[in-house]
Amino acid sequence: MLRKFIREPLFHFLGGALLVFAFFWATGTGRDPSDYVISIDESDLARLETDWIQNFRRAPTQQELDGLIDQEIAEEIYYREALRLGLDKNDPVIRRRLYTKMRFVDGEDTDNVAPTDAILQQLMDKDPAKYALSALYDFEQIYLGQISATEAGERINELNGGAKSTAFSRSISLPSTLERASITDIGRQFGDKFAGQLEGLETGVWSGPVTSGFGVHAVKITAKAPGKPAALGDVRQRVVNEWRAAQQTEQKEKALARYREQYEITVFGRP
Repeated sequence: MLRKFIREPLFHFLGGALLVFAFFWATGTGRDPSDYVISIDESDLARLETDWIQNFRRAPTQQELDGLIDQEIAEEIYYREALRLGLDKNDPVIRRRLYTKMRFVDGEDTDNVAPTDAILQQLMDKDPAKYALSALYDFEQIYLGQISATEAGERINELNGGAKSTAFSRSISLPSTLERASITDIGRQFGDKFAGQLEGLETGVWSGPVTSGFGVHAVKITAKAPGKPAALGDVRQRVVNEWRAAQQTEQKEKALARYREQYEITVFGRP
């Protein structure tokens, strides 16, 4: 009876299937049949249409949508085949991309957390100078060109002696006057180097030379409102952004510490 059973084709088929299963199980290269099923569902279609509308400001035609679906299928096929071939292994670009994505995932929970006013105020109190409001400047400027400091000084003396600004100014795409401008606003237009030199200038006279990335300027500060400590309402969004960035960093580092605990790590040359 046993010999008869062994000779049965069904027995051979089942035995062969078990051997194949055992091989793939042992080598870790088993393929789940579902890996060869690609389903484009309603949410996928909605995503493809939404992406198209964002790029082209109109809905795709049926032909364009069919093309998007074919591209989606092709990408999924190549993605799965690349994984089966191990093309994701030992690739520094993919490794860095996955690292970045994991760091994003580990820090994204803080995006849904809103800090209280007490927390934000505590953060401001740790470094009030950091959040202090900038002085505000009203000033005129004349672009003198790329000349020496000595020559610029002579022209500034002439301006203070009553000379017309048109005698020295050079054409440049910068405003000749600004009002109630903060150091940040001034730096955005003239550069941080220029903005940083205004603090020591006297009010009501032509001063300089004040240098920028463009060259040399003569500057007359006509009014200055001194800086002052900020109230939370003045800088709320900035404080929230910095609090959230700090929370994300802390959360990411905690996640990394948890991951590291699971690994045995050795570095050549280190004890």
